[in-house]
Amino acid sequence: MAANTQDVLNTTVIYLNIIVGILIFIIGLIGNCLNIYVFTRPIYRTRPTNIYLLAFSITSLIQLIHTLLPRIISDGFQITFIHNNTTYCQARNLISASVTLTAITCLCLASINQLISTSRHARIRARWTSKTVAFCAIGITIIVWVLTYLPSTLYVRAVNNNCVSTNRTASASSSYGLIPLSYTICPLIVMIYSNHGIIHNLRETPVTVLTMTNKRLIRQVQRMLFVQSLILILSGVPFTVLTVYSTATATVAKDSLRMSIENLLTHISRLFFYLNYISSFYIYVFMSNDFRSRLFNRQNQIGTN
Repeated sequence: MAANTQDVLNTTVIYLNIIVGILIFIIGLIGNCLNIYVFTRPIYRTRPTNIYLLAFSITSLIQLIHTLLPRIISDGFQITFIHNNTTYCQARNLISASVTLTAITCLCLASINQLISTSRHARIRARWTSKTVAFCAIGITIIVWVLTYLPSTLYVRAVNNNCVSTNRTASASSSYGLIPLSYTICPLIVMIYSNHGIIHNLRETPVTVLTMTNKRLIRQVQRMLFVQSLILILSGVPFTVLTVYSTATATVAKDSLRMSIENLLTHISRLFFYLNYISSFYIYVFMSNDFRSRLFNRQNQIGTN
């Protein structure tokens, strides 16, 4: 009976990665490509917030291609291409971690930039909401995350066609500290604080200037805050919990059935993890009137040319 259950669980993992994985990849590929298309238009390139969102879309696209696609091939179609290649494992670990956290950071920087843009102090807006600041912040972000993960990457080895860390201290510090903080806790705090600050700044606008546009923006930001926070929780919390659990129980003896159950839960949490990197375009389309009008107006222009 246990053997049959284990076979069902293992088969579920395979089809989950093939069916759900491919669906997530296609949705993310289309969404991020359309984001890149919109944010590279001349009218959008002048806004620092959109530069951050463009960087978020590019790194999200790289993340999907570099991490999700290989998982579909290896965990879904059972085609391995690691072949105990440690160099490949180290490069994959460094690139995937760097682009993933760069994407999350750029999303946070976009929220912070929007907060500063609504400030009543013109000097603060002029100093911190510029294209130069945006490019410098993105460059520093990439360098910081590469340097952060480079030491732990040196301990990654290819073992039995899997990439594993051979240093327990590096693995524990990442699982118990860096991943919970950088993937869930800090981004959620920044997003909530920034978006509430934007709403506060819009409401503090003098009555003579408080127009229907400001009221509409308040409602729009409130809706986007709820959706973005929900997706961030769904994306980060299961992945963080399973990562902490796997590290904490790494030395615990487990039977084959338990290992199959944990393997299924791990793959489910990994698929949920990609929600944060495939959903931005669809949030903008459904929540932002400006983004929707720019997108469809551009499409109409192309259709009439």
